[in-house]
Amino acid sequence: MLKFSAVFAWLLLTGITAPASARKNATFLHRCAGQAYKTEAIIKSRQAGFVINNKVGSRALNTMSMSSRAGDYVIGLTAMQSTTKVDFDGHLWQDKETGGECFAPRIEINIEYAPIHVYIGKEFQPDSCAYKVILKHEMNHVRLYQENLPRVEHIVRTEMAKRFSGTPLYGPSGQVKQMLENELDTVWRPMIKTELAKIELDQHLLDSDAELAKVSRACLGEVQKVLGFRYY
Repeated sequence: MLKFSAVFAWLLLTGITAPASARKNATFLHRCAGQAYKTEAIIKSRQAGFVINNKVGSRALNTMSMSSRAGDYVIGLTAMQSTTKVDFDGHLWQDKETGGECFAPRIEINIEYAPIHVYIGKEFQPDSCAYKVILKHEMNHVRLYQENLPRVEHIVRTEMAKRFSGTPLYGPSGQVKQMLENELDTVWRPMIKTELAKIELDQHLLDSDAELAKVSRACLGEVQKVLGFRYY
């Protein structure tokens, strides 16, 4: 979760403040906040479903896996790619008295999944018992991705609402947009990346030794008969 200190928010939004001009600047801030324009943060997520691929062999899937060892067979693999798009525009107006400016941005963040790819080793035919067991396991990975994307969206939306609360940004003339862009790059993009990485940590928990052993014993040991004992 993000915690913004009062000092950070003050420095970002009131870059022209000086102790000697506090009253004058307070008037400027009041005028800025009193405008009809407000800061908006629009957070969206989009999923594109999943596709099943049964054309790649288990040895080839090993080269695609991030956690298998050389020489192992990977009988099933779920791969996901996400993209995050961050854009903003909005209303900008100048304050001639102080030389500052106000900016009411409309921030749009789109977090998107490409189609999730579910690979089942080509050694296993779609009508086989082992194929169905492997697919069932991989679909747990798919569900974990699908269920957690809305959670990431909710976290980002909640934290942005706390951070901006509709208030316009203000600072030195010609600098406020750059200040916002810097914040998006150094705070919000890394935050989204961190939340998505948490999903990957949860994915690893699904591939426990107990789960792998369960798959190996399924269907009267069909997986072991086809590939032997070293697989993921």
